[in-house]
Amino acid sequence: MNNNTAVIPIDHEAPRSKALLAAEQALFAHYGLDHQVHFVTLAKPRLRIRVLEAGSGPPLLLVPGGTGEALIFAALMAALPGRRFIVINRPGGGMSDGIDHRQIDLTALAVDTVRAVADAFDLTTVPVIANSMGGLWAFRYALAFPERVSAMVQMGCPALALGTSAPFFMRLLSVPLINELVVGGMQPQSIDKTLAGLRFLGSSREAIDRQPSVAAVAFFHAYNLPTYRESWKSLVGAVATITGARRRYALDAAALRRVTCPVQLIWGANDPFGGLEVARRMAQILPNAQLREMDVGHLPFIDQPEETGRVIRDFLTTFAPIAS
Repeated sequence: MNNNTAVIPIDHEAPRSKALLAAEQALFAHYGLDHQVHFVTLAKPRLRIRVLEAGSGPPLLLVPGGTGEALIFAALMAALPGRRFIVINRPGGGMSDGIDHRQIDLTALAVDTVRAVADAFDLTTVPVIANSMGGLWAFRYALAFPERVSAMVQMGCPALALGTSAPFFMRLLSVPLINELVVGGMQPQSIDKTLAGLRFLGSSREAIDRQPSVAAVAFFHAYNLPTYRESWKSLVGAVATITGARRRYALDAAALRRVTCPVQLIWGANDPFGGLEVARRMAQILPNAQLREMDVGHLPFIDQPEETGRVIRDFLTTFAPIAS
């Protein structure tokens, strides 16, 4: 694995980067969230991770799915008052440096990235909230450093859990030549069509129509960064084949049984990455888990941010309360 060539640096002064910065600012302003930007440098591979910080109170560490854009959690953060959010833009997303995931060990990248951010913010132990690929990262971090994760919220099916994988159309990204056509088709060509892609993640038409226009603008610019195509294409190619998940990265039952922290699962009945049967099995396997089933897709915090926030607040009240 050639870590020297894996990194795809991003130019923060480029027009597309500046467009995302403006759109991101507008999205957070829409939800009344003041935020700060920080950078954490990972040692191996050497890349810059962009981290957003917002709110005040007991900290929560957030790890997004997909290509890793922190801005996807804006509505959820607004639904969790009284908390300080440390949100990772995973390598490849949100103006962190891009990366060719096929040239590195993804488990090491996950653990090292989350640890580096936690160290930078003095988070010796912290609740972690995650979705999809971020969920896999959160589990790997909790397995590597169980004493550093006090509680965990998993929203939607964690990537590669219990035999699951990406939907077929997404697994086409693992096929050479075809993947160039597929990744191009997944990049929105206009702002007004950006949110239509949520239907492939199980979101209803009503949920999509409820999204603010500033969200469509922000997602459009995030998915058109120069680092997006290679990072997203290589991520799926690294973790999956056309037939399913690569075994080396899969999260199996034996690993889940070793997760010691309390876990809140929030799972949609329309999740195309893994249905409710997977959710119920996971809730039985994890030593200390509870499951909330919802009539949503893969992104409960997008489809129903207020209800998702309520479930998380109730969970945190027990396992990570705000001091009075």
